[in-house]
Amino acid sequence: METLKLYNLAEKSGITVDRFSLPENGSVSLLHDGKLYIALDSNIKTNAEERVCLAHELGHCETLGFYNMYAPIDVRSKHENKADRWAIKRLVPEEKYRRALRNGYTDINSLAEFFDVTDEFMEKAVQYYSKNNI
Repeated sequence: METLKLYNLAEKSGITVDRFSLPENGSVSLLHDGKLYIALDSNIKTNAEERVCLAHELGHCETLGFYNMYAPIDVRSKHENKADRWAIKRLVPEEKYRRALRNGYTDINSLAEFFDVTDEFMEKAVQYYSKNNI
């Protein structure tokens, strides 16, 4: 999914997206008084970073996978994993991933570049698809 389509999805879903200084997190999403919000770090440097942060936070919003800061770690990781899965399916769709592998994109760096995502996110996608025998 292209970056512009991610922003369009947010707008269509009534999700406010704004930029703030968030150097520690890179991005955050929240549900407050029935409204959804996404904040992206104003210092994001690459399109790949922006896409990954926005898609991950959209994953929280679209699945309503939120937790509070006092929740136990296992609940927190459940919501993070759900948001990652949502983002992986949009940024690294299964069929396009298979095609990329068949066309010789086999290392993390070349796959990340092909899909315009970060290396860290591509590692998550490869693990997800490997775990699910894809």
